Amino acid sequence: MATENNSAAATNKKTAAVSAKETDSYRSLFLEPGEVGARKGIFVPRELVDRLKMTVPLLDVDGLTIGVYVTRILLDHLKGNADILNTLMEKGKKKTRL
Repeated sequence: MATENNSAAATNKKTAAVSAKETDSYRSLFLEPGEVGARKGIFVPRELVDRLKMTVPLLDVDGLTIGVYVTRILLDHLKGNADILNTLMEKGKKKTRL
């Protein structure tokens, strides 16, 4: 019983630590319904798909799909890390000699 109370208290602390501004920012970045457009399948672990199937409906955003949510997260990641990715891709180019 004490463990359950401690766990609940820890969860409440984490929730309280997230500001309304952070929540609004996250909502505007990732939780807007939209279109994915032309699609192509990718392989991800089943556990991730199962977790997303549970999570996205609980966010209670009309029109938000797993595809839209994941697309927004990946686009933000690529945009936010463009300089690092460009550097890594430049270093990763195979050099050939003829």
